[in-house]
Amino acid sequence: MADRARNWSKPRCNADTDGALLAAIAEPDAEGRALLARAAERLGLSARAWHRTLRVARTLADLDGSDAVRRLHIAEALSYRRPQTRSTLAA
Repeated sequence: MADRARNWSKPRCNADTDGALLAAIAEPDAEGRALLARAAERLGLSARAWHRTLRVARTLADLDGSDAVRRLHIAEALSYRRPQTRSTLAA
């Protein structure tokens, strides 16, 4: 986690972020946002899946040493999604 964690009132991880904090730390660059928007439309991502993708992308950016979430991080985060099959949709 980057230096931004110093400003948090308690220790947190990217998985704990939501709302305004997630928007502040995981807003992707223009290309990343466009990719995520296209993926959301094609895959029918819910708001929960959108935010989960941003959290994973933020973690990937941290591991990459990047202050910004870029298209590359969004693409990798999307690649980790399990494909939805009839059996997973029925569950």
